[in-house]
Amino acid sequence: EEPDLTSTAEKTVAWPIRTDGSFGRWQVSPPTFKKLIADGFARLGTYDKKRGTWTVLYLNRGTRKRIDDGEIIITGKDPITGVVNVEFANPEARLRNIKTVWHRRLHDSGVYGSSLLSAVIGRDNNFAFPKSLYSTKDAIAAVVRNNPNALIVDFFAGSGTTLHAVNLLNSEDGGKRRCILVTNNEVSEAEAKELKAAGYQPGDPEWEKHGICRSVTWPRTEYSILGRRADGTVLSGEYFTNQTTTKEVNRSFYQLGFVENPAALVPAGKKQIVALIGKDKLPQSLVKADSRFIVSEKHKVSVLFDPEAADEWLAALEDQEHITDFYIVAKDSKTYNRIKQRVVDLLGTITVTEPLKRPMSEGFATNVEYFKLGFLDKNSVSLGQQFIEILPLLWLKAGAIGKRPELDGEELPDMLILPQNSFAVLMDEDCYGKFTEALQEADSIGTVYFVTNSEEAFREMSDGIGIKRTYQLYRDYIDNFVIGSRRNNL
Repeated sequence: EEPDLTSTAEKTVAWPIRTDGSFGRWQVSPPTFKKLIADGFARLGTYDKKRGTWTVLYLNRGTRKRIDDGEIIITGKDPITGVVNVEFANPEARLRNIKTVWHRRLHDSGVYGSSLLSAVIGRDNNFAFPKSLYSTKDAIAAVVRNNPNALIVDFFAGSGTTLHAVNLLNSEDGGKRRCILVTNNEVSEAEAKELKAAGYQPGDPEWEKHGICRSVTWPRTEYSILGRRADGTVLSGEYFTNQTTTKEVNRSFYQLGFVENPAALVPAGKKQIVALIGKDKLPQSLVKADSRFIVSEKHKVSVLFDPEAADEWLAALEDQEHITDFYIVAKDSKTYNRIKQRVVDLLGTITVTEPLKRPMSEGFATNVEYFKLGFLDKNSVSLGQQFIEILPLLWLKAGAIGKRPELDGEELPDMLILPQNSFAVLMDEDCYGKFTEALQEADSIGTVYFVTNSEEAFREMSDGIGIKRTYQLYRDYIDNFVIGSRRNNL
């Protein structure tokens, strides 16, 4: 068939047009494609203005076979499009077979990226193209769903979507995953020109407050966790979650009162009624010459053509719990209501499963620390004069467990035993004996730092405590920040 490209202006027709403009052919037949749509295995992609047509996406035969074999499971359907969400039944298979491209409504970066970010911070943001919260969450969950204590590090954070997604994932499954974001505080090129013209330079408070971290990343993180903005405004949106809830709802009833004499309906008239209901709900082939009603085990819709056949219809409806929509041909409302009530008494309500939404106002049961990375003098670090300044990084290196420890005053203790943070520090080698005794009493230490200039002493002390994660200060700390350093930590 030669395409009528004039119909593409309304974007209601999709033709198989190749990227070079030549005509192609669809890879599946019309009956197969209709079956794919009915099963939720096909959907429209994006509209290509250049080609004047849509991209059509569907699950291939191999994937469909894996669904039939139980290797891939259907975890839900989009409530609007009916397109299925699928996951690998075996967690290990999921890790081996993560797909390169996903197509889900919630992955729309416009609605669930830019618009969601603006809804949280309360204004149009100046961050271009933030990722969808849900595409980020799904990507993270594909790897760490079975690791509720995972540590996720985003070395190139922008608007803070990664941390936001980790918090949402934890709220869904009760996980305690942690997330570290590393970002800068750059301003946009246009803002930089305006600020320079006004006499401001990088480092000035007026300049810094327009930076991406100060104006977007941190406000988003703070507001989403608290469920309210700095001015007290409560967030009003909702999150979509992977959790579901069930509720009882009434079945749907429709009165068809335009037929003067239902008993006189001929098959052609009955088929017209079925056509009005919709061929996707009931096929006209179910209408027979003597049909007074339609009850099908394969369809969720039932029709009563003749109120005089109500008793027979009700008998046929018994145990047909799957039927949700009823069309009753009845001229007067009294007859319609009487028959409707009998159906309600017979079948009752239906239980439906719906996606569970989480109010943004609830925030998240988590906390966050804000660090501004600066520069320290290498010699001062080597001499132990900057320990208080590097303590937060030692906490991070040990897993960022518990409340960040702080030291008051200038005098440093001989040792730090921090079971609540799962790490310890020996600052005076002469106290090694007391240190080992303290470690034995604290059974939750997973990381130990030794302050010593002797690599031999470091090895001996490490061998004597039976803890695998040990580091030499300040050698290992300094090596971490030497560009191109490949010295191995012990």
